[in-house]
Amino acid sequence: MARILLIGPPWGDVYGNFKHVAKVGVFYPPLGLCYLKSPLQADGHEVKVVDAEASGLSLPQILSAVNDYQPDIVGIQIVSPLWLTAVAIATAIKERFGQKIRVVAGGPHVTLTREEALREAPAFDYAVLSESEDGMRELCEAITHGESHDVSKVTGILYRNGDEVRATPPRTLRPDVDNLHFPNRADLDHSKYLFSVPGAGIRRFTTLITSRGCPYNCTFCTEPLMYGRTTRFRSATNVVDEIQDFHDRHQINHFIFVDDTLTTRKERIMDMCAQLKDRKLDITWEGWTHVNTVSPDLLHVMADAGLRRLSFGIESGNAEVLKSLQKNSTLPRVREAYKWAKDAGIETRGSVILGLPGDTKASVQETIDFVVSLKECDHAYFNIAMPYPGTEIRRQALAGEAGVRLLTEEYSELRRQGQKVVMEVNDLDTKALLQFQRQAYLRFWLTPRRIFYNVVRSGFKAALQNGWAFFRSFIMPSRNGRIKFLSEITDIYEAVNGAERNRPAA
Repeated sequence: MARILLIGPPWGDVYGNFKHVAKVGVFYPPLGLCYLKSPLQADGHEVKVVDAEASGLSLPQILSAVNDYQPDIVGIQIVSPLWLTAVAIATAIKERFGQKIRVVAGGPHVTLTREEALREAPAFDYAVLSESEDGMRELCEAITHGESHDVSKVTGILYRNGDEVRATPPRTLRPDVDNLHFPNRADLDHSKYLFSVPGAGIRRFTTLITSRGCPYNCTFCTEPLMYGRTTRFRSATNVVDEIQDFHDRHQINHFIFVDDTLTTRKERIMDMCAQLKDRKLDITWEGWTHVNTVSPDLLHVMADAGLRRLSFGIESGNAEVLKSLQKNSTLPRVREAYKWAKDAGIETRGSVILGLPGDTKASVQETIDFVVSLKECDHAYFNIAMPYPGTEIRRQALAGEAGVRLLTEEYSELRRQGQKVVMEVNDLDTKALLQFQRQAYLRFWLTPRRIFYNVVRSGFKAALQNGWAFFRSFIMPSRNGRIKFLSEITDIYEAVNGAERNRPAA
């Protein structure tokens, strides 16, 4: 049997000036690695998960952790913005330990870029593609048994044959996701993962996923490329069993569902809510979904079962741009979904993308105005459009369609936050996009009702933590520009106050 070390690379610097907000908004445990640990451990391997961000590990400290654990195999989870970070970790491991350790890449980036990734990074011996629980098990078995097991027989992986990178036939996605092992989170320090919860203050939390795949075909999303366009669902009982197991063993009271579209199947969510109430679990929870998949009755049932927060993808406030994304939502439906959620007593979030193919200064301004006007939206995140590998938007960017000018093909630059722009569109150059992003955040968050709400929503400690993160991300980052920036904030605050006072009642 093998000793296997699974590493989640540090990611804070990817957000640049926005990292302080990210630390309180998207500091999630490495769920995918925890899913890998369970079946590998069941096969008899010794397995350890390291979250380098949560542990505050630098590259030398990651190497020290590798040296202390003495693994036979290291697996590194990779998303596109962390590609260079992952390559640096793999290269350092190879330089220090050579072929004594086999290094395996996994995660969305290598699934989407395939052979290109391994050709760019010779430090990786293998890559496991798409959903990797079964592929990683078989690959580790083949590595452990050496010549008696041919890695080329393992489906859904990349491997090296001399200087050549080869791909084995794709692995069929498992139809039954109820028979997966629950993720093993035992190596994580759960005190590191904290989230402010409306009405409950700051709570320890974990993430879970109840389905794989998404029925929608949004041009900017990689989910269907990872897990297919057919959604596979865990049963309500299986999901609630996992919640109860983790709640009882670790006293975790808040759960974040990371499904792309949590409410795709209404009856299943209704059943899950009924079971949560029947078991009298003292938990709160939240998730993400599509505006087309909610209804007033469903939202009230979810709220009654502990749902405190729900996020919707707004994307654009311009009807034509929104239509071009193939998201199948409309602006009236967006308004309706937010009203229904707020009527049910649920805190709401929204994600927005600026600089999409076809966007102009006028359409981006329209988007910002629309989101600011959504009085039922409590939190909004304004992202710069990024052409992730394999997506329709990347094809448009490479082809120069819809007014797009691709500035770089470097995957490590694909950062939605943190002062990075990789594609300009029509009259939106880099400077304009960053100015619009800044304007959007300040106009949205400095609305008086949102200031008041965020002070009282989760208690004083959470308000102080979130306010300090906002201040450090938006006001402190540039010493030279700070006075000018404070002046801008004052101007925008006064403008927003005036607009709020003069806006007709809805």
